[in-house]
Amino acid sequence: MKISREIRQIFNKSKKPKDDMESLKHVLNDKSDFVKIETFKSIRTNILFSMPKSDKGRIVTITSSAPGEGKTTTSINLAITFAQMGARVLLVDCDMRKARIHRYLQIERVEGITNVLCGFTDFENAVKKNVRENLDVLTCGEIPPNPAELLENEEFEKLLNTVKEQYDYIFIDTPPITVVTDAAVVMKHANGAVVVIRENVTSYDFLDTAMSDVKKTGVNILGVIVLGQEEKTKKSRYYKSYKYRKYKQGYDYAGYLDNPADSK
Repeated sequence: MKISREIRQIFNKSKKPKDDMESLKHVLNDKSDFVKIETFKSIRTNILFSMPKSDKGRIVTITSSAPGEGKTTTSINLAITFAQMGARVLLVDCDMRKARIHRYLQIERVEGITNVLCGFTDFENAVKKNVRENLDVLTCGEIPPNPAELLENEEFEKLLNTVKEQYDYIFIDTPPITVVTDAAVVMKHANGAVVVIRENVTSYDFLDTAMSDVKKTGVNILGVIVLGQEEKTKKSRYYKSYKYRKYKQGYDYAGYLDNPADSK
C-alpha cells in the first residue's frame, strides 16, 4: 500500500510519550476529573443504544484518520467505562506496528495476540486477567513483520469467535485507517466502529478519506469522537469548518483530552 507524503510527514513528526507517567494521565482512574468520567459514560450510553442486543460478545473497533489523534487512550477509556458497569470486557491491541496499550496500562507486552495467531501460545495463557475490575487485556505481543497478513488469517476469526463466547464487549485498537490496511481487515469482523479525530490535527481531507475507508468495510459506524476542544459550545463551529455534518452518527463529544499522550 502506497503511503502519501503527507502521512509520512505526520509519522515523522509524531512524538513518543516522554515517559509512562505522562501517558497514564490520560487513562481513567479514581482520580480522573468529573467531566472526563461523565463524558465517557455518555459515550458508553450512545454505543449501547447504537448496537442491537446480542447473546454473544459485541466487537467495537477504534481507529483514527492519522497519527496523533488519541485513539489508543480512547480505546482504553472506553473499555474501562464499559467494565465499570459490570460487563465482561476484553481490550485487544491490534495496532501491531505501534503498540501502546501495554505501556499505558503498565503491563507486559509479551505473550499477546501475535503469539496466539502464530500458534506459539493459546488465548488463556496470553490474556492478562483483571487489569482493571471486569477488564481483561490482550496485548500486541511480539511485533510481527506482516500484521495485515496475520489479521487476514482464519486464526484471527477463530480467536474472535472464541472471545465472543467469553466476553460481553471486545474493544479493538487498530492503526489509523488511512495509513495501513490492518484496521479495515479487523472491521470486517466487528459490530461497529468508532473514529477518533482531533481539533487542529485532523484535516478535512484526512477525515473524508477515513470515513470513506470505514464505509467501504461495511461496518456500522457508531460515531465519531472529537478530542481537543475545551468547550462543547465550540462543536458546531468545528463541524462547519471541516464540513463534518454529514458524518455525524450516534455521538460526538469533545474536551476530555486536551493533549494526547499517544502518538498514533
